[in-house]
Amino acid sequence: MTPLPRIVSALGLLLCIAGFTAPARGGARVPAGFVDELLAAHLDYPVAMAFLPDGRLLVTEKNSARIRLLVNTQLSALPVATMDSVRSMCGLSPCIESGFLGIAVDPGWPARPYLYVMYDWTGGPYLRLARLTAAGDLDHTGDGSLTADPESEYVILGELRDLNPEHNGGTLRFAPDGMLVLGVGDDDERCLAQILSVPAGKLLRLDVGSLPPGPGVLADYSLITPPDNPFVANPDSLARLVWASGLRNPWNFHIDPPTGRLFVPDVGEILNEEVSLADAPGLQFGWPWYEGYTRTTTTCLDDSTGSRAPIYMYDRSAFGSFAAIMGAGVYRRPTPTAPHAFPAEYEGDYFFSDLGAGFMRRLKETDGVWSIAPPVPGQPNATDWANRLETVTDYRVGPDGALWYVKNSVAGAPGTGEVHRIHGPPIGGVSVPPAVPAPFRLDRPYPSPSRGSVTIGFTLARPAIVRLSIHDLSGRAVRTLASGERLPGGALARVWDGCDSEGRPVPAGLYVVTLATPEGVASSRCLIAR
Repeated sequence: MTPLPRIVSALGLLLCIAGFTAPARGGARVPAGFVDELLAAHLDYPVAMAFLPDGRLLVTEKNSARIRLLVNTQLSALPVATMDSVRSMCGLSPCIESGFLGIAVDPGWPARPYLYVMYDWTGGPYLRLARLTAAGDLDHTGDGSLTADPESEYVILGELRDLNPEHNGGTLRFAPDGMLVLGVGDDDERCLAQILSVPAGKLLRLDVGSLPPGPGVLADYSLITPPDNPFVANPDSLARLVWASGLRNPWNFHIDPPTGRLFVPDVGEILNEEVSLADAPGLQFGWPWYEGYTRTTTTCLDDSTGSRAPIYMYDRSAFGSFAAIMGAGVYRRPTPTAPHAFPAEYEGDYFFSDLGAGFMRRLKETDGVWSIAPPVPGQPNATDWANRLETVTDYRVGPDGALWYVKNSVAGAPGTGEVHRIHGPPIGGVSVPPAVPAPFRLDRPYPSPSRGSVTIGFTLARPAIVRLSIHDLSGRAVRTLASGERLPGGALARVWDGCDSEGRPVPAGLYVVTLATPEGVASSRCLIAR
């Protein structure tokens, strides 16, 4: 077991041990040309954040159970909501593994003005996943203010056990296909991570798009079970929601929008902190039989065959009990001209930090292998891209191209939480290589799943000869939508009617869309649901 008092989380112990002092305000130490900017201060232990499509930012405060709003980088005085049903079990210190944990915005906003939240429930030892309905200036044509009445709550999941304040997870992210993914820790009960009928130690994948409007409680889990989940045939209704298993505490995972891959930082116990890659359904990542690459001693029934090893890990022993990995996601420029974007050389790199040690590292993929990226001028050292990021609990790439983050507190003091963003070097500066537009891009088909036609969008940087085709998972060609056509540059689209080349509706299932040009090939997947 972890050599920590069960009532105190890693951050809680970090902040209450005598002699520990977090860095004063001033932000991260970042490479030359980058800038760390403080946007908002005096928050009450902020934990998670989510952007609205128009750039407004929502932030959850763990203990006060408030949703705060930043409009044009300014913190609004009034909270969007205060949830009186949130429970925090941290009596000795401001730990972050219980209370108001996660937030996500419906991808159909503002037509679907829903906020999804995850929190510890006051009514018992459970975590809750719920939906709130927002009101106010939904499309930001006025002052941008919003409200979300707690009475509008629709409880989606209420059976996520929580017997102690450790290993709760709580991150919520929408995938490009519209599915909601949430991470749940193992509740400090190791063997549960391998039991499919218990959501602990898992990533869950839900389809929340067809839930009725207004308040309520979900009674039938089949309403939120995607038909392509890996365990959809399991007789247990909770097991059907599982996307991945064998995790200890997937605290702050991110989804890479162009690829749909999930990058999952998993908090270690004694030996290693690790990053796992969930790039296929149904993977299990080895906990509690493995911590990173290291075999552990456990009394859990051993069925570790086929477990997926991490793509990166580091030794946590140098940081004592303070280590806890925090994902910052894969960096993607939102637009080529985003004012605070990182240089083009950062595109596709994965960032993560450590809650206690405060360093940030940057991984680059080469031939399927992830390793520390070559250092750039001004890094603190050859391994760490930045440092002084202690107590940071969430990161998101903003619509401006900057890397935004929330800092839970300074030296553990109440009311010292902050929101920052890390700017890339100024556009046109000598340290910024010119942005080179990709020669082509294939968008994710929509809708997916579809019961009829599917729109396939793609962009060509210049006129090109194109082949656009549909294949089943065996590789058999099902339909060709463009065969050696010369198409103009710009944003284009073709519609697939869901039929094969003979005009017959294809069977339900996953299909691969392939775009081939003289400059390369790209592919994506879509789901046909009959």
